Amino acid sequence: MVCNARERNRSKASVRRILTETRVRHIFDLPLDYVPHEQFKAWEEDKNAEKEILRPMPEPSRPMPRPSAPAGSSPYMAALYDVPLLTREQELHLFRKMNYLKYKASKLRHRLNLVRPRKALVERIETLYQEIVDTKKRLVRANLRLVTSIARRYVTPTGDFFELVSDGNVSLIQAVERFDFSREARFSTYATWAIVKNYKRMIYRSLRRRCHFRPACPDAFAAIEDARANPQEIEAIQAERESTVDRILGQLNQREHEIIVCRFGLRGGEEPLSLRELGVAMGVTKERIRQIQIRAMTKLLAAAETIDASH
Repeated sequence: MVCNARERNRSKASVRRILTETRVRHIFDLPLDYVPHEQFKAWEEDKNAEKEILRPMPEPSRPMPRPSAPAGSSPYMAALYDVPLLTREQELHLFRKMNYLKYKASKLRHRLNLVRPRKALVERIETLYQEIVDTKKRLVRANLRLVTSIARRYVTPTGDFFELVSDGNVSLIQAVERFDFSREARFSTYATWAIVKNYKRMIYRSLRRRCHFRPACPDAFAAIEDARANPQEIEAIQAERESTVDRILGQLNQREHEIIVCRFGLRGGEEPLSLRELGVAMGVTKERIRQIQIRAMTKLLAAAETIDASH
């Protein structure tokens, strides 16, 4: 520090002040949002209760089963099986501890003076935050296998499994931050809902990106091009054709529209999706997709007949 201070024509005191200011700015950027609990204040005032909240995670009352990784698993997948699952008691303890630590750190941060921060207070908040991070890591690591099991259900033959796992891990981390430990539900139930919801949203967005307009079948929407035709006439015919298709599809609700468009490849250069693929994307059975498709086709035929009659 002395050498660096001399090189920059600064005193050791000024360098220490700059470092402290940097640490304080970092503290004010820390994510300390917590799930509130009515007992936080009482635990803070009762040192014995606080000691119980902040103690190390309890050992399980009986040994937890440690399944082996499936044969041929990647190093990442194999490593997940080295981390034991949490008991209900351990899970509750860690969530309660993490949120209580955030509560304490957040209160201390409100006491920080930006102009003249107390070193002891800065160090105390940093210590608490490191405990928060360590506790959160234990919760995340213990649930990574949950992400892979859900990702297997949503990966498609041409999809990237580990890309799904990566996205699922992000959802898992967010679920750890938001889970209300005071409720009776297990965290795995809440996390599964959060991960699946994200997968459905992601697949739906992917479908919309992939599906750009293209005719479903030449017999229905294509006309024979005359090589001698005027290019402007061709564009006008194509514009009218697309307008007619849009008017017909406009008779459908959003879900029916998306199923018909992707089922028959009406947008984009991608091949039409199967009933099963659409079912996975939308989180329903392929039989449900078939039922909606039949209903939508009935609407389309009626709309097409109305347009023909008007001409």
